[in-house]
Amino acid sequence: MKHFERTSLVPVAAALALVLVTAPLLAFDGPPAAPPGPQGAQAPQGPKGPLAGYLRCLGIVGLTDVQKADVKELLEAAKPEMDALHATLKTDREALRAATTAPSPDTCAIGTAFLKVEADLKAIGEELKAVRTAIEALLTPEQKAKLEGCLKAPRPNAEDDGEEG
Repeated sequence: MKHFERTSLVPVAAALALVLVTAPLLAFDGPPAAPPGPQGAQAPQGPKGPLAGYLRCLGIVGLTDVQKADVKELLEAAKPEMDALHATLKTDREALRAATTAPSPDTCAIGTAFLKVEADLKAIGEELKAVRTAIEALLTPEQKAKLEGCLKAPRPNAEDDGEEG
């Protein structure tokens, strides 16, 4: 009798473990909206998204007008690919959420959906790295040093600028 109870609990324990692991992925939908300023107007905001801290630091390195135009061009060129990657991530997160909240969760479906979300996040990270590398190729050695210093400097409100770490 004990063997039967143990073997019937294994799938339940596996499903519970997957739900606990995927819960943080499903909980994050993006940064909270900023409270409106006076008379309902939005307070001025800096850059948002995964490159927010990086773009904030670019603002202090002293880019020339030509460099600013080149950076803008690089960001605009990367936007369609990033939008597509984010749309895929959103769809895959919804599939993961559906798989974990199903009346009878299938651990294989949950695992497959989780791996898709992980692959999406990795693809986004690689695309962001390519954009940062392309931008850094435009900088002078002094600007690169300033950028590196800014990126390494502690930020009191790091969670507010959309960049982790």
